[in-house]
Amino acid sequence: MAAIDQLPAHEQEAIAVYFDGDAEFYRVFLASAVQQFPADLREGDAAVQAGDVQALRRAAHTLKGVLLTLGHADLSAFAKTVELAAQQAPWDEAVAGWRELSARLIAAFSLA
Repeated sequence: MAAIDQLPAHEQEAIAVYFDGDAEFYRVFLASAVQQFPADLREGDAAVQAGDVQALRRAAHTLKGVLLTLGHADLSAFAKTVELAAQQAPWDEAVAGWRELSARLIAAFSLA
């Protein structure tokens, strides 16, 4: 892995804040998260297909925490928006938010 000072600022901050400066631990967590993301996306997609508000809320909530821990505060905040939409907004808004979150996650982590 690259030296910490060569990593993007958001990753450097995440390593300092959530991983006590341990870049290797961050790298392992990142790899695990990237491996898990497709399953998380399938879970959210299944919730949308089933019209399951609580399952969609949980999927967005899970991503919110993982993304924040990885230093992706913008994506984490958007996941929170989707989580809240699943609880409070009309279903079509929650679904649109989920689709946008999925697209952003795929792009950010090259999941395609």
